[in-house]
Amino acid sequence: MRDTAQKREILTFLRSKRQHHSAIQVYDAVREKLPNISLGTVYRNLGHLLEDGEIIAVETSDKCVYYDGFVQDHAHFVCGTCKNIYDFPLKKEVAQDVIDAGFTIESEKVVYYGKCAACRNK
Repeated sequence: MRDTAQKREILTFLRSKRQHHSAIQVYDAVREKLPNISLGTVYRNLGHLLEDGEIIAVETSDKCVYYDGFVQDHAHFVCGTCKNIYDFPLKKEVAQDVIDAGFTIESEKVVYYGKCAACRNK
């Protein structure tokens, strides 16, 4: 996929934030710098960035997708109540068990769903 100003701006935005953003949120933010960008262009470039491993997609329990520019190994926790997404260090013990069993891991995505501490205490 060729490098375009739109793709670079989307990736720059996602990598500059340690939050998870919907496509609409990405579109609104990128439009401030590229006012002529279309929502379709944002979706298309998000798809290319996902395919290239430049970003991660996290799906909430209600099937909304959020994008993460932090691609180093980590797990996600999605609160089903407030819909916040939290990053956590990824423990490698399970991956090592898979490797020890003779499998080859090509990609990894760990997402936990539940209720965050703030929502649980309400």
